[in-house]
Parts: sequence; C-alpha cells; structure tokens
Amino acid sequence: MTQTSINYGKVLYELSIPKEAVEVSRRILEEVGELSVVLESPVVTLAEKERVIERIFPQEMKNFLCIVCKYAHASLLPEIFQAYQDYYNEQHKILTADLYCVSAPSAAQLEGIRKFLLDRYHTQDAEIRIIKDESLVGGFLIRTHDQEFDYSLKGRINALQQKLIWR
Repeated sequence: MTQTSINYGKVLYELSIPKEAVEVSRRILEEVGELSVVLESPVVTLAEKERVIERIFPQEMKNFLCIVCKYAHASLLPEIFQAYQDYYNEQHKILTADLYCVSAPSAAQLEGIRKFLLDRYHTQDAEIRIIKDESLVGGFLIRTHDQEFDYSLKGRINALQQKLIWR
C-alpha cells in the first residue's frame, strides 16, 4: 500500500462521511469492473468522469471521488478503501485479523477465536476475514498486524520437521 493511498484513506475518514456511503462506493467499484476502467482512463475527460460519479455514487462520496480522479489516482481506489478501513478500525479499537482455514469455522468456533483475539489484544472488537487455504491441510492460521498464530496441520508438520533437523 502506498503512502498516497494511506493519506487518502485518512482524509476520507476525517471527512466524516458515513461508513455506509464508503462501503456502498467500494462495493460499486468492485462489482462494476468497467467503472474502474472509466475512472482510471486518461482518455476519458475529467468532466465525463464527474458526470459518471454524479450519476452512480452516494452523494456524500461524490466530491471525494472527483478529487481522486482530478489528481489521476483512481487506480488507487481499492487501496484507498482498504486504508480507510484500517484507519477506521484503528480509531475505533477494532482488531483486524485474517483467519486462514481449509473449511469455514462454525459460529461457536468463530466466536471462540474472536474472544481469544479480544483478550490477547485488549480491543473492543475484532474484524475477522475468513480466507480459504487448502494448503493448511487442516486446522487454521490467524494473522494480525503483528503476530501469527498457527494451529494448522501444515504448521505442526513444519514445526516437527524443524525439531528433527535440529536434533
């Protein structure tokens, strides 16, 4: 992630735009791939981009998106939205964690993982993204901003191999 994206993400947060408007805008850009192409294109004039933004995006996001396009940073929008989310979570003491697993955990397992993370990091909430990873063979792996908790079969096999090598 570039410093420009991080700066835009912080500015977006500081503008106090409702989180729902930011999320709707992010989803629109993800779901309509052609829209990103138009906003990023140097061939499309700024006036045309502004008309597209005016017609499609929530009112609260229009000025911000026009500025991003004016300075030719539309290609950074996915990173900007991620930087916004990271900064939002930081300001609201929400831990972001990635849960890598072969199969999705049950609601009870996910709640147990959430409770573990809240106790470990002393935060108010945890946002857990579930990412399927067949290479783990079984179990799961949790990654936070500063640590990794490996409870996977692959991790245990690797640890056993390391112990055997050192003996």
